Amino acid sequence: MDFKQGDFENILMNAIWNLEDSELEQIDVSEVQTKINSRKHSWAYTTVKTVLDRLVKKDMLERAKFNNKFFYKSKISRENAGIKAIEKISKQYFQGEIEDLIKAVAKVHAGMLVGR
Repeated sequence: MDFKQGDFENILMNAIWNLEDSELEQIDVSEVQTKINSRKHSWAYTTVKTVLDRLVKKDMLERAKFNNKFFYKSKISRENAGIKAIEKISKQYFQGEIEDLIKAVAKVHAGMLVGR
């Protein structure tokens, strides 16, 4: 599987949100690593920690240290992150015209239905 810039950040944010949804109160690097690793791909602890720290710098996560261990928590909800992504796509590809973006989404959705 090829990953583009930002894909791994999205994978980690989804892991954090899913862990928070499961009401896990303290989320450390190991918890996130366990959540995202699979038979197809295994991410190194150092890679996960580096990208989590990058998300802290981007103000998407907050980090707290307790007993020489770092814990992470989202600073932005999944919904708000999605809204920001939609706004960005709208500006990048549709000159800010949400209606044009919605038309494109409808075409993608129709294509997905045809392919089923």
